[in-house]
Amino acid sequence: MALSGTGLTGEAIDIAAWRGDVVVINVWGSWCAPCREEAPILAATSAAYADQGVRFVGINVRDNSAAAIAFEESYGINYPSIDDSNGKALLSLAEHLPGAGVPVTLLLDRDGRPAARVLGAVQESTLTALVDTVLAAPIAGSS
Repeated sequence: MALSGTGLTGEAIDIAAWRGDVVVINVWGSWCAPCREEAPILAATSAAYADQGVRFVGINVRDNSAAAIAFEESYGINYPSIDDSNGKALLSLAEHLPGAGVPVTLLLDRDGRPAARVLGAVQESTLTALVDTVLAAPIAGSS
């Protein structure tokens, strides 16, 4: 699966470079109440799995960069987010995500294939169970 874009602070983000890692993609907006509910869970889970081959990336929709950065700082989110004000990142995931509604979380296996999707605010127990399951799955082509 291809996903790339420009981060909130101007850096280039391309998950193709993360092949071999489990990738958690979270679509969010600072104005979204369920996004605020799940933000501490995503921040804590990303930190807990940082050394286990799990990468997190956000896709921020409909925020200006100042509001998005303030949101991430207030919730201690240390992973990058793509500024998707142009809608290109969501469009690249249209096959795997609903057309409307945030938050949504998509997990990719180590081969870059969709492995799980959560519509609405993700709960800690659900997220950790999904990440553990995807981490435990064998890599395609390995014996």
